[in-house]
Amino acid sequence: MKKFVSLLLCLSLSLFAVARAMKPNHTLAAVAKTAQKKPTGQKADAKTLLNDASKALAAMIKAARADKGLDPKTPKNKPFWKSTQLITKNLKLAKTGLVAKSNDFFKGVAEARTAEEQMKVDWQLTDSKNEKVIENGKTLGHAIALLRTDFSKEAARKKKGGELTSKEKTDFEKLKAQQKELLGKIAKLEASAKKDKALEKGLREMKKQADHIVKEPVTLDAYIATLYLLDVQAGLIRGYEYYVDKPWRADYLVLVDWVHTYETSYYEWETSVSYDWALVDTSVDVYENEDVAVSESISDEEINSEEAYAENESFDMSEAEEEEVAAEEDTDEEVASDDDDSMEDASDDEGEDMSDDDSGDDAGDDNGGDDDGGDDDGGDDGGD
Repeated sequence: MKKFVSLLLCLSLSLFAVARAMKPNHTLAAVAKTAQKKPTGQKADAKTLLNDASKALAAMIKAARADKGLDPKTPKNKPFWKSTQLITKNLKLAKTGLVAKSNDFFKGVAEARTAEEQMKVDWQLTDSKNEKVIENGKTLGHAIALLRTDFSKEAARKKKGGELTSKEKTDFEKLKAQQKELLGKIAKLEASAKKDKALEKGLREMKKQADHIVKEPVTLDAYIATLYLLDVQAGLIRGYEYYVDKPWRADYLVLVDWVHTYETSYYEWETSVSYDWALVDTSVDVYENEDVAVSESISDEEINSEEAYAENESFDMSEAEEEEVAAEEDTDEEVASDDDDSMEDASDDEGEDMSDDDSGDDAGDDNGGDDDGGDDDGGDDGGD
């Protein structure tokens, strides 16, 4: 017993020494991540993860179609179905690209990641508490996140290591300048959104991300983390578009236009970077709380049927429907709250926090609220 107590004491002192060596703002977060990040023993390559994503997507669509409360003809449900449609089309593009070993694979995965973030925002508009849709939506998100952070050109670049090239430094500084400009646009919109708690929450999240990027050090890890974080930011901007009231919708569309500008420059970068396609056959670990396996049995026939439905149905909204949804959302307290009916979970911020331990100048960012509410949990899951 004495030996056991001594062992515990030594272990405690070791942890204390490690904690003292860390930056104060990151101590608890870093310890929590180490404790949470446990391999399940499962491994998956790119093809397997794409198949997992398709199964989760089909199971989610199947559950949603069986729920009368998620009728796609109901205006408040249409944004969810539109973003689901985007995920479907881009996963299909990624599959085609993987077979052909073309850039369509990377484009499809990146766009699916953005659309998945958009879907999580749009889901809140439905007011649905459908557990099967939520469960499969989270599983879908895990599979896409692993594809993005382990089988992207960014992941290959991080694995290669080294210092940023002069072009990468220039590109990174350009991204930082764009984020500063975005902060100005968000500040203008915040004044209009004060009566809209849900939209105010969304703008606050976008602002937090932009602040995070602006303060990042000019390092390889920070650069790669920024490229991943922009997927999330673009999804938020697209998703919250449906929350905007008519009088100032034109102001918000400036943010949507910014997303298009960023995507154009991003795909120019992606096209210029080479990739060793042998990497897609390398299996990566699947960690606890990042399960990519669908709990129910779903056949290939069902997968094809549900994908066809999501891809080919029309979920377009009229201007009157958009106004109706935005007006309803203004008075919906559930949309503005964080609850168990959300598709968010601890692994949703893939890549956002990957460079924190390398940063010496983001203490102000943390004090400003970056680590509130567990937003950075699980963010180190990319490409290592």
